[in-house]
Amino acid sequence: MAYRGYFDGGSRGNPGVAGAGAVLFDPSGRKVWEGAKPLGRCTNNEAEYMAASLALAEALRLGVSELELSGDSNLVIQQLSGAWKIKEPRLQVLATDFKRMASGISLKFTWVPRSDNSDADRMANLAMDGQSVDRSFDGQVNAEGVPSERVCPVVLEFVVLSQGEERYSVDLIRKRCSCDDFAKKGDCPHLAFCLGLGLKTR
Repeated sequence: MAYRGYFDGGSRGNPGVAGAGAVLFDPSGRKVWEGAKPLGRCTNNEAEYMAASLALAEALRLGVSELELSGDSNLVIQQLSGAWKIKEPRLQVLATDFKRMASGISLKFTWVPRSDNSDADRMANLAMDGQSVDRSFDGQVNAEGVPSERVCPVVLEFVVLSQGEERYSVDLIRKRCSCDDFAKKGDCPHLAFCLGLGLKTR
C-alpha cells in the first residue's frame, strides 16, 4: 500500500519571503513525519515545487516505494504528472530535479482543495515565519497519550537567490544552479556563494 504525502508552498509577496511545508502518512493513515523549510525569496510556484521535493526526499529517506503525493497547487500537480507543459525556465529546473529524485519510486499525483491540505499549509506558514521543522513520529505514545516524536537536524537542499529581477535556484546537493553561467561553464558565483556559507547539506 502507498504512503500519502501532502505538500504546500507559499510566498508572501510573490515573489517574497517563502517557505515549504510537507507531511507524510503511512498506509494506515498515521502521521510519520512533518517538515518546514524556509526558502528565502522566491515565487509561490517555486515554493510549491520545493515543497513537493521536500515530501519526496523524506519518503525516499524512509525507503518508501509507493507514494501518493497531494497538493492544492493544480499547476504543480498537472506539471509534475506530465499533463501540462512547463514553460517557466526556473520551474523546469525544479521539475527536472524532482523527476531525477523520483526515478526509483512509484508516484501518483492528486490535487486536493486547500481545506484538505491544512497540515502542509501549517508547516509552510511556519517556514515563512522563519522556522525550520524536521519531525518524525515513531508511533509510540507518552504518558499523556500524545504520539512521541523524534526531532532530526534540518538539511538544506535548495536555495533561491534574487539578483535584481532575476531569481536563481541553487541545488546544494548536486551543486547546480539554474543560471546561464552554470549552464555554459559548469560553475557560477551563485553556487560559490552558497557553498561558501557552509550550509549543512547532508
